[in-house]
Amino acid sequence: MKKGRLIKAMLMASACVFFATGCQNDAEADDGTKIRDYSKIETGSNDPDSPGESGGSGWQLCKNPKYDIFDIQVWGDGAGTFDFENKSGYSTFTITEKGGGWVGGGLISSDTSKSFDFSKVSKMTFEIRGSISNKALCIGVQNDGGASAKIYPSKTALSQTISKDEWTTVTFDVSGAKSDKIINAFMIIVAGDWGGSFDKKDYFDIRNLDYLDSEGNSVTLTLK
Repeated sequence: MKKGRLIKAMLMASACVFFATGCQNDAEADDGTKIRDYSKIETGSNDPDSPGESGGSGWQLCKNPKYDIFDIQVWGDGAGTFDFENKSGYSTFTITEKGGGWVGGGLISSDTSKSFDFSKVSKMTFEIRGSISNKALCIGVQNDGGASAKIYPSKTALSQTISKDEWTTVTFDVSGAKSDKIINAFMIIVAGDWGGSFDKKDYFDIRNLDYLDSEGNSVTLTLK
């Protein structure tokens, strides 16, 4: 059974570009050597007959849970933290610390020398529910732009209201990422930048994360 890998802290030169001046002024630059151990995370197995300890095998947030190219990342100095947990048929992100008032991370490549191939991807779609306010949550895909890092489709909060009891389908146009170097295939930012607020223990569930071509067909992400 494949255990969760270490979660790597992101270089703050890339992370702080998204946030308020407090992050830019107070954070000590992370040279990439500060590794957070989240080995309790259970990412399961590619074997559908080998269930994960948390109720699901593989990457349960994905429509295709057999992906083996992902790691989970939590951004570094100045950021808060979240836990990631596989359930049966979905995955849960739970805020564990607010840090300097923002949290970030997402799905990065399991091989840090490679990026995601988005050349055939036009849209990203998923279902979400939870206790977090949509006005405090940004989701997208992120390029390797350093201080000028870019988010597709944009750095904005979700427009759809999030409910604890019902799943809401979200679909983004990420066609702008086709020719870019994408290093985060499901990037999340939790912050008050857009007029919302969040608290420790707020959570959101994700299921049926999928990438679609221009015809609406599923695209299996690969590394390049």
